[in-house]
Amino acid sequence: MTKANLHIHTTYSDGVETLDEIIEKAKYYNFDYIAITDHDTLENMDEIKTKDFKIIQGIEMSAKYNSETIHILGYFKDKPSDELRNYLKNESIKREERAKKIIEGLKEYYNIEIDYEDVKKEADGIIARPHIAKVICKKYGRTFDEAFDLYIGDNSKAYVPYDVISLDAAIKRLKENNALVVLAHPILIKKSNYIDIIDKFDGVEVYHPDQPQNFRKELLNIAKEKNLIVTGGSDYHGNIIENKFEEAYIENDDLQNFLKSVNL
Repeated sequence: MTKANLHIHTTYSDGVETLDEIIEKAKYYNFDYIAITDHDTLENMDEIKTKDFKIIQGIEMSAKYNSETIHILGYFKDKPSDELRNYLKNESIKREERAKKIIEGLKEYYNIEIDYEDVKKEADGIIARPHIAKVICKKYGRTFDEAFDLYIGDNSKAYVPYDVISLDAAIKRLKENNALVVLAHPILIKKSNYIDIIDKFDGVEVYHPDQPQNFRKELLNIAKEKNLIVTGGSDYHGNIIENKFEEAYIENDDLQNFLKSVNL
């Protein structure tokens, strides 16, 4: 049985495990392929090239549609352009500015004092809220969930919104870089019906820890009807999120169809 986990995050974005640690997990659970889909960054690209494992270069891009963040999984058939890498680097600078504003809000509203440099040490690449949460946990003895729920969640006073690219513009950028464009975990879309946007994509993520069996069947029917590529992965971030590395993946015919679509 050939299988692949196509949705994995490392320390280059908001995961807590390095690429080497991810590869060891993939070997332990007998995966033949993995895709590294760090959030809004390709800074992992040079290291991925050096590894002796079947790794597909991917990305998870955040985009805005109907006042809601939609996540797009991009899987590259060719080397991403320098233009795209530079665009993402500029976006990472915006994330750093956002992180600093959140840190200021933590002090103002909650008397939580943490140092930006400590947050930066938690991230090898893109700085995101999980890195801030980890520093809060270490300094104040909170759990990860408490840090989010009490201090930096979407409804907290310290929350700072992040202005992301539109859905159509994000898909266009990925397509210009010859990427297979997949709708990530559609069950998490709350303000819209995923059916309204599914035709914009080449594929859909059917197998995901948050998607129960009945929803997966619905997605499989849609994929068949619209001739979409079926993908799946555990959306693994490490121990900061409950998702287990091995609990969602694709195999056999679905995997072969995917590999053909990314020229492998």
